[in-house]
Amino acid sequence: MHKIKKMNIKDYREIIGLWKSTEGIGINDYDDSRRSIKKFIEKNPNTCFVAVNDNEIIGTVMSGNDGRRGIIYHLMVKPEYRKNGIGKKLLDRAENGLRKEGIRRIYLFALKNNKTGNRFWANNDYIIRDHLVFRTRIFDKEKR
Repeated sequence: MHKIKKMNIKDYREIIGLWKSTEGIGINDYDDSRRSIKKFIEKNPNTCFVAVNDNEIIGTVMSGNDGRRGIIYHLMVKPEYRKNGIGKKLLDRAENGLRKEGIRRIYLFALKNNKTGNRFWANNDYIIRDHLVFRTRIFDKEKR
């Protein structure tokens, strides 16, 4: 039987291993470093969760906000545990945490070729905003 609990940086190695082995999860060495994830969890302690089954992490969700809008990152469930409502439970916990913080609009990024993830988001009423252009700027690594 699985349970949902708050994400803890002590579980970083297991979490990053899970992300790296899951198709459709986009990670990078800087944003998903132990240091960056620790900082994110500390800033968003009530909106980051893991699903656990027999002391094994089988799913994750990270969410936070800028005071106006929420954002969701890395919602995933190990393939062998999917279709059991675990992803929905993780999403509900993240959304409820954001709602309690006064957030009314949530954004997320999903890789275009992540069919499983995009189907999940569509089934949970997340719409594609095709009138927006997503842009990014990466500062020089030495100035971080």
